[in-house]
Order: sequence, then C-alpha cells, then structure tokens
Amino acid sequence: MMHSSMKSPGNRRRRSADNLQKLPRSSAVSHLYRSAERLAPANYPPLKQYAPSVWWGWIKAYLKYVFNPKHDFPAYTASPSKAVYDLTGDDGSPVRIALAGDWATGTNEAFKVASQIQQFHPHFTIHLGDVYYVGDPPEVNENCLGVRNPENNYDPVLWPIGSLGSFALNGNHEMYANGNAYFDLFLPRLGLKQANGRMSGQQTSFFCLQNRFWRVIAIDTGYNSIGIPILSQIPWINRIPGVGGDCKLHDGNLDWLHEVVLPTEDNRGLVLLAHHQYYSAFEGQYTVPAKQLWSAGVQRSALWFWGHEHRLAGYPLTGSNDLKVFGRCIGHGGMPIELKSPAGNAELAPVFYDRRQSPNGFGFNGSVNLTFQGPRLTANYIDLLGEELLREEWTADVSGIKLQSIERRTKDTNFVLMDGPPSTAN
Repeated sequence: MMHSSMKSPGNRRRRSADNLQKLPRSSAVSHLYRSAERLAPANYPPLKQYAPSVWWGWIKAYLKYVFNPKHDFPAYTASPSKAVYDLTGDDGSPVRIALAGDWATGTNEAFKVASQIQQFHPHFTIHLGDVYYVGDPPEVNENCLGVRNPENNYDPVLWPIGSLGSFALNGNHEMYANGNAYFDLFLPRLGLKQANGRMSGQQTSFFCLQNRFWRVIAIDTGYNSIGIPILSQIPWINRIPGVGGDCKLHDGNLDWLHEVVLPTEDNRGLVLLAHHQYYSAFEGQYTVPAKQLWSAGVQRSALWFWGHEHRLAGYPLTGSNDLKVFGRCIGHGGMPIELKSPAGNAELAPVFYDRRQSPNGFGFNGSVNLTFQGPRLTANYIDLLGEELLREEWTADVSGIKLQSIERRTKDTNFVLMDGPPSTAN
C-alpha cells in the first residue's frame, strides 16, 4: 500500500524532509521508518508503516539490533596521538572549524548545508552526531560518504572534509545499529588529512583539538544514550535507573579526561562538543555528562555546542549543576527543524533562537563557522542559503570564556535575539 500523499513517479534525487518529520527518538520506530523506506519502490514515497511487509522487515531488523551487543568502546590507546590533535594557529594565524549537528539525513537541505560549509574553506569539519534513520552501513555510505545506496535511487551526500582533517561525534541514531557502522565505516575515513590526501582515521569517539590558546574537547554522549532495548521505550519503566539511557560518559572517555587531557592543569580557552544537550528551554536535559566533566576537572566556564534537538538556539552562562556553560544548540544541520517557542522558564530563557519558516514548511537548516585567531574566537551562524544570522566574539582567560559581543546579522525579526548587554555572559 502506498503513502496516501503519493504523487506520480519522478526522479526523487534525495530523501524528502517530509519523510523525516515527527521521527520519535526511539530505536524501534527508527528501524520501522528504515524498513518502510527500504521496501518502497523507486521514485515513490516510503510505504505506510502499517503495511505487513514493512512490519516483517522491521521485526527482522530490530531483533537483529536487540540481540547483538553494541560495538566495543575504543580506548584512547587506540589512537597514536591518544586522541589529541594539533589545532595549529600557535603563531596567531586564523584556524577555521565548521560545525554541523544532526546533518546526516541525505536530504537536499543537508546537501546545501555541506555546500555552505565548503564555501567557508575550513581547516577542520566536525559532525556532532546522528546518521538517519539508524546509522547502519547503507545509511553511513549514502548520507556521509557519498556512496549510492542500491536500495533506492537517491543521489548520495558527502560530508565535507576540511583541508587539515575532519571528525565526527557519536549520536543516539548511530547506536540504533549498535554503533558498528559509525566506528568501523565512518571513523576510518576521518581524522587528519595526510600528505598523500588520505585520511589517518579517527580511532576514538572522543577527541581534543588544541593549540597554545584553545582546547576543543569532544565527548561521547551517544554510546550510553539508548538504555535497555524495548524496556527503555516504556515511559514509566525507563525512569528506573539503568533502564533508560542517561548519556553518561563511558569509563574509557573518563580515563582519557583524567589521564591525558588533565583539565585541572590547563587554563586555555575551552570549547566543548557533544551530541546531547546539557540543558534546554525546549526539551529535556542530560545532566550526567556535565557532572562527570566537573569531576574530571572542567571547573571553569566554557562554550558548549551540542545537537540532538533539531533547532538553533543559544543560552547565557548557566547550568543545573556546578558546571556553568554558554550552551549553543546547533542540531539544525539536516533534519526537519521544529518551530517551537521556548518554555517560560526564566532560568533557561534563550539569548537567541531561530523561528524563521523555510519554503519546505519547517525551519531553516544551517551550520556554524568558528574562527580561532590567537586568544579570540569568532562564531558565525550560517543558514543553508548562505545568510549570516548571528556573529559572536569570544575571549578566554584563566577564569573561563567570555562573550565580548553578539550581533544579529540577519534583518529577519523571526530570528529572535533578546535585548541585553553582553555583561550577561560575564
């Protein structure tokens, strides 16, 4: 049975954002969507989820995931550099990093975001996680590595690689396929770019890029984000400790922080990267990683970029635990963007958020360009059409990071920037 909104056949070059709307954060339902698309005829929308053939394909795929262990968690010793890399820029020359979260959808919007990232000519690119629907090998190939999926006729999308390298974080959707394609297929094609043009490989799901002014520390909140299969999908049961995923950092990630990164002994400017949000004015929060970071010695203010929520929003210096950070949600890379107003919690009121509606009926997709130059950091928020929405200037000293200025660059008032001086960041 075909989708009720099915149109006449044509060359559907890429996955439609409509196919991804209202996708629950559930491994079971993500596998169901995956099964429906796999069985849909070429050039047609996916089959309805309740078609018998879809359900049988879903049962086989989901049970295969449930009854197999997740991928081993690589320790920092798997990396020749112990997962610490040279950011360059010690001489004060500019270093450019492009960030995108929840990008790997295979949609035309994702393709356009990748094109805008390339226009920035970044030295490094970093994906903050989530390959849709379930991050299995065909989806990593199609949505990240530019390899056509034989199950459909979509043009694949290629994740842009920086001139010096590229990295990717682990998300919950990668773990819906036990993380196997993320660790064994995607990461080996990332890392530092070598003299022969090949990539060195990214051996771990956490890493640090650093120079004498800054540290960019990325952690893996995805590995423990799922919880116990089936039971974690039941609302009243998933509240039991150990049943639902709490995104706690794996011991191997903590060992790296304690034994290699040693944040208690370092006073450089700190930028944190993760897939899941520490806090939010729109959805729930994942506080365990922040507690672990504090215990590991991250005890000064930082700028923290995360995804998971499919929107663009920024917050003043805040946090529900000891660790206070400037949170920046940038999960607007490729998924349909949810147009939703923040909750009326004054403590979590965003400094800015994007409520512009794009021609596809959702919000605008985009990415963030970071330029490190000596002790200064500039963040430019760019949408998929190339419009600069917001510009921030940051500095850092031994007490932490400070917001020096924030400037709206777009004239569209549906991009909301709250009134107030930068002193709220001090």
